[in-house]
Amino acid sequence: MLAKAQENGLPVSDSMPDSEVWQLIFAPGFSTAAEVTDISGRGVGMDVVRRNIADLGGRIEISSVLGQGASFVIRLPLTLAILDGMSVAVGSEVFIVPLAYILESLQPRSEDLRRVAGRGEVVHVRGDYLPLLPLARLFGLQARHSPEDGILLLVQSGDKKVALQVDELLGQHQVVIKSLEENFRHVAGVSGATVMGDGRVALILDIADLVVTSAAGLAARHVEKEPA
Repeated sequence: MLAKAQENGLPVSDSMPDSEVWQLIFAPGFSTAAEVTDISGRGVGMDVVRRNIADLGGRIEISSVLGQGASFVIRLPLTLAILDGMSVAVGSEVFIVPLAYILESLQPRSEDLRRVAGRGEVVHVRGDYLPLLPLARLFGLQARHSPEDGILLLVQSGDKKVALQVDELLGQHQVVIKSLEENFRHVAGVSGATVMGDGRVALILDIADLVVTSAAGLAARHVEKEPA
């Protein structure tokens, strides 16, 4: 590594401690590969990795032992907001629902879905009538499925419950929360955003806000059960 660094004109010396030598890996354009291949040799990437970690307030440490291998340790601050969430598809978009609010998911029957005059749509779940909130309608998207063919995600905040209508459940993830207000503006029903593994931006739903808004005036005791 020292020989290659000298070839590239980097300020190095034979007396450098190992900890400083390993940091040469993060120098822009630095590579020890003799030839450029499809996967290595260009000397780009590691400097970007270190910069992104530094932007999060963290650092990356390298240690290496001859004949044993090398280890890379990434340290991030405890204050970094990481959320356990369920990613859901709504139309062509992806949203994150915090796992802490999710009770269950189900596919409703057509007879369980009803519209209450002046109050909106509700769904019958084991004797309770819960407000039905189609996320596609809320965010101005085109749903891929009808309520009967889609998935309902039952969420709860406090003593109130709401059924979120989505097109598909994609999976569970740990995501880093990014403030939407700092980078854009406040959006009702959204607590932040995150960048997914494929580079797409997904909005993180503010379930407490959605539940309070949707459940107002739609408690089960206000809904008259229709004759069987």
